[in-house]
Amino acid sequence: MLPKNFLSRSAPLTRPKAWGCAAINQLAFPGLGTIIAGRKTGYVQAALMLAGFFLTMGFMFFYLKGLLHLMMDSELNEAQAKDFYKPYAWAGITGLALCAIAWGWSLLSSIAILRATSPPPSQAP
Repeated sequence: MLPKNFLSRSAPLTRPKAWGCAAINQLAFPGLGTIIAGRKTGYVQAALMLAGFFLTMGFMFFYLKGLLHLMMDSELNEAQAKDFYKPYAWAGITGLALCAIAWGWSLLSSIAILRATSPPPSQAP
Protein backbone atom coordinates (compact mmCIF):
# COMPACT_ATOMS: atom_id res chain seq x y z
CA MET A 1 0.00 0.00 0.00
CA LEU A 2 1.33 3.41 -0.97
CA PRO A 3 1.58 6.23 1.56
CA LYS A 4 -1.02 9.01 1.30
CA ASN A 5 1.41 11.57 -0.03
CA PHE A 6 3.18 9.26 -2.51
CA LEU A 7 2.42 11.44 -5.52
CA SER A 8 1.82 14.71 -3.74
CA ARG A 9 4.45 17.39 -3.62
CA SER A 10 5.32 18.12 0.01
CA ALA A 11 8.60 19.96 -0.58
CA PRO A 12 9.43 22.51 -3.26
CA LEU A 13 10.31 20.93 -6.56
CA THR A 14 14.07 20.88 -7.07
CA ARG A 15 15.75 21.25 -10.44
CA PRO A 16 16.94 17.59 -10.63
CA LYS A 17 13.48 16.31 -9.70
CA ALA A 18 11.95 18.62 -12.32
CA TRP A 19 14.29 17.15 -14.94
CA GLY A 20 13.26 13.67 -13.80
CA CYS A 21 9.60 14.58 -14.17
CA ALA A 22 10.28 15.96 -17.65
CA ALA A 23 12.13 12.79 -18.63
CA ILE A 24 9.29 10.59 -17.39
CA ASN A 25 6.78 12.74 -19.29
CA GLN A 26 8.64 12.58 -22.58
CA LEU A 27 10.35 9.20 -22.56
CA ALA A 28 8.21 6.88 -20.45
CA PHE A 29 4.58 7.79 -19.89
CA PRO A 30 3.07 11.19 -20.71
CA GLY A 31 1.23 12.56 -17.70
CA LEU A 32 3.04 10.60 -15.02
CA GLY A 33 5.81 13.16 -14.68
CA THR A 34 3.19 15.90 -14.39
CA ILE A 35 1.44 13.94 -11.64
CA ILE A 36 4.72 13.42 -9.79
CA ALA A 37 5.37 17.17 -10.05
CA GLY A 38 2.08 17.71 -8.20
CA ARG A 39 -0.10 18.94 -11.05
CA LYS A 40 -3.56 17.47 -11.49
CA THR A 41 -3.58 17.96 -15.27
CA GLY A 42 -1.31 14.94 -15.46
CA TYR A 43 -4.29 12.69 -14.83
CA VAL A 44 -5.99 13.96 -17.98
CA GLN A 45 -2.76 13.61 -19.96
CA ALA A 46 -2.35 10.03 -18.76
CA ALA A 47 -5.99 9.20 -19.56
CA LEU A 48 -5.59 10.60 -23.09
CA MET A 49 -2.44 8.56 -23.59
CA LEU A 50 -4.07 5.35 -22.36
CA ALA A 51 -7.15 5.89 -24.53
CA GLY A 52 -4.95 6.51 -27.57
CA PHE A 53 -2.79 3.50 -26.80
CA PHE A 54 -5.73 1.12 -26.47
CA LEU A 55 -7.43 2.43 -29.62
CA THR A 56 -4.21 2.03 -31.59
CA MET A 57 -3.60 -1.47 -30.24
CA GLY A 58 -7.20 -2.44 -31.07
CA PHE A 59 -6.67 -1.33 -34.65
CA MET A 60 -3.36 -3.18 -34.85
CA PHE A 61 -5.10 -6.36 -33.67
CA PHE A 62 -7.60 -6.23 -36.53
CA TYR A 63 -4.89 -5.23 -39.01
CA LEU A 64 -2.74 -8.23 -38.08
CA LYS A 65 -5.81 -10.45 -38.12
CA GLY A 66 -6.45 -9.36 -41.72
CA LEU A 67 -2.84 -10.05 -42.68
CA LEU A 68 -3.02 -13.53 -41.15
CA HIS A 69 -6.21 -14.27 -43.06
CA LEU A 70 -4.51 -13.14 -46.26
CA MET A 71 -1.49 -15.36 -45.62
CA MET A 72 -3.53 -18.41 -44.59
CA ASP A 73 -6.27 -18.32 -47.22
CA SER A 74 -4.93 -18.61 -50.76
CA GLU A 75 -8.29 -17.65 -52.28
CA LEU A 76 -8.38 -14.20 -50.65
CA ASN A 77 -7.02 -11.27 -52.54
CA GLU A 78 -5.59 -8.10 -51.01
CA ALA A 79 -8.83 -6.13 -51.38
CA GLN A 80 -10.76 -8.74 -49.41
CA ALA A 81 -8.11 -8.80 -46.68
CA LYS A 82 -8.41 -5.02 -46.27
CA ASP A 83 -12.07 -5.50 -45.42
CA PHE A 84 -10.98 -7.14 -42.15
CA TYR A 85 -9.40 -3.96 -40.76
CA LYS A 86 -10.80 -1.14 -42.88
CA PRO A 87 -13.83 -0.56 -40.60
CA TYR A 88 -11.41 -0.05 -37.70
CA ALA A 89 -9.15 2.50 -39.40
CA TRP A 90 -10.86 5.28 -37.42
CA ALA A 91 -9.56 3.67 -34.22
CA GLY A 92 -5.98 3.71 -35.46
CA ILE A 93 -6.14 7.32 -36.63
CA THR A 94 -7.94 8.53 -33.51
CA GLY A 95 -5.60 6.58 -31.25
CA LEU A 96 -2.50 8.04 -32.86
CA ALA A 97 -3.99 11.54 -32.66
CA LEU A 98 -4.79 11.12 -28.95
CA CYS A 99 -1.26 9.85 -28.26
CA ALA A 100 0.22 12.83 -30.12
CA ILE A 101 -2.00 15.28 -28.22
CA ALA A 102 -1.08 13.72 -24.86
CA TRP A 103 2.62 13.76 -25.70
CA GLY A 104 2.51 17.38 -26.90
CA TRP A 105 0.58 18.48 -23.83
CA SER A 106 3.06 16.71 -21.57
CA LEU A 107 5.89 18.48 -23.44
CA LEU A 108 4.30 21.83 -22.62
CA SER A 109 3.81 20.69 -19.01
CA SER A 110 7.45 19.59 -18.81
CA ILE A 111 8.60 23.00 -20.00
CA ALA A 112 6.33 24.69 -17.44
CA ILE A 113 7.63 22.42 -14.66
CA LEU A 114 11.25 23.21 -15.56
CA ARG A 115 10.55 26.95 -15.70
CA ALA A 116 8.82 26.84 -12.31
CA THR A 117 11.97 25.60 -10.60
CA SER A 118 14.84 27.87 -9.87
CA PRO A 119 18.27 26.97 -11.21
CA PRO A 120 20.74 25.70 -8.63
CA PRO A 121 22.80 28.40 -6.95
CA SER A 122 26.10 28.97 -8.71
CA GLN A 123 29.23 28.22 -6.78
CA ALA A 124 31.36 31.33 -7.07
CA PRO A 125 35.02 30.96 -5.97
